[in-house]
Amino acid sequence: MKLLKKIFQRKVKPATVNLDFPTKWERMTPHQFRDVCRILSVPNIDRERALMLCLFALTGIQPLDPAGYDAKVLKNGRLQPFLIDGKEHLIAASDVSAACHELSFIYDSIGLPPCPLDNVDPNLHGVSFRQFFIADSYILRYLSDKNGSYLKEAAKTLSGGRKRRLLEWERTAMVIWWNGVKDLLKQKYPLVFQEGGGISGKTQSDILEELLSCMNGNHPQENDRILRTEAHSVLFSLNRIYEDANHKVSR
Repeated sequence: MKLLKKIFQRKVKPATVNLDFPTKWERMTPHQFRDVCRILSVPNIDRERALMLCLFALTGIQPLDPAGYDAKVLKNGRLQPFLIDGKEHLIAASDVSAACHELSFIYDSIGLPPCPLDNVDPNLHGVSFRQFFIADSYILRYLSDKNGSYLKEAAKTLSGGRKRRLLEWERTAMVIWWNGVKDLLKQKYPLVFQEGGGISGKTQSDILEELLSCMNGNHPQENDRILRTEAHSVLFSLNRIYEDANHKVSR
């Protein structure tokens, strides 16, 4: 009996965790971003479990014991069996828990992941000012009303009508990506997106009219040309206009 036990005993050695995974949104591949958004889209999933599942998805390791999927178990510091590249290893649960903690940026930080829409540049290069403004208006309405049709319209606008349906994970991805887009634009064109900005209580149409009036030189026939211009070019020009105006006031 002792001989049989020795023969069938699993030869599993403790392993030092050396997992490779992104620690910023910007470092995610489109495939990784999709996997993370699928996990975040699970209804009522709690933070600890979501980060644990994200780690498994991003690294490819898998627990052999179902208990390894329990975030509480990962806190006890015991060795847990995991599959890494098809081989079984014992890994300290505390090491896996520490790796999950490094993924906290998924909940706590804003960054620019890949765009979930095919053929749309994540930095909005090639996107017109009209497309940007309309999409932003729809996404703001979605964040206010949680009506998924607004996200669908934003996707259609940015993709030139090619994207007509959003899966649940794509909705999550759209919001995360757009948060990153707006954060990038606020850094590049701070005067355009400065907080307050005197726009409270104004409709999106009012805001757009004011923005265009700053650029058209009292020639409203130029509005269509401005709207067709790439968003970055328009925002850069607006930022310079506001910058020049501030300099004049400070003199």
